[in-house]
Amino acid sequence: MRRIALSALVVVVLLLATGCAKKQVIREPESLEQETKTPYDVLEKNIYSATKPFIGKKYKTGANPEKSPYTDCSHLVCAVTKNSLSGSGFDFKPQYLPSDKIYDMSYEVTKHEIRPGDLMFFTDSKNSQNHVGLITRIHKGAVYFVQASSQAGVVESSTKSDAWEYYWKRRFDSFRRWKKIVFKELGLKY
Repeated sequence: MRRIALSALVVVVLLLATGCAKKQVIREPESLEQETKTPYDVLEKNIYSATKPFIGKKYKTGANPEKSPYTDCSHLVCAVTKNSLSGSGFDFKPQYLPSDKIYDMSYEVTKHEIRPGDLMFFTDSKNSQNHVGLITRIHKGAVYFVQASSQAGVVESSTKSDAWEYYWKRRFDSFRRWKKIVFKELGLKY
């Protein structure tokens, strides 16, 4: 009897040792891609590539770049912002805003706070904000922005360029960021 009990005990110990016991499952941490994003995160990620189809379009006041080969600065900013959010769970509520309304629907940020997707405003000789561009990237201290110039059409400019030093720098007004109210949430939380 003793041999049978000892044999049964050996079998149980072997079964436990060979993996019949429940294994502990270690879960991998969730990837950063699964984190809830804000529309600002989406803009930062997509803004540069969303500008590419518009580069080279000619300038024309009041022209919508999605419906013609022309654009102006405010139509460009609205179209690129809208396209940057495509498929992200966020939408840009206004279809179009003129530059003064873009100014009103944004708030000022410092140079240390800027990120791709933020706005750059410029003034005319009367110090009114009449021109807007979109920050596409920041690299080695230079801020790159896309804008619709009446002379050159849609171009990417930089704060390290000759055009910045001779023209844009003295007309620069402020860095700004869209207010949350311009974004429509399509099922995601932020």
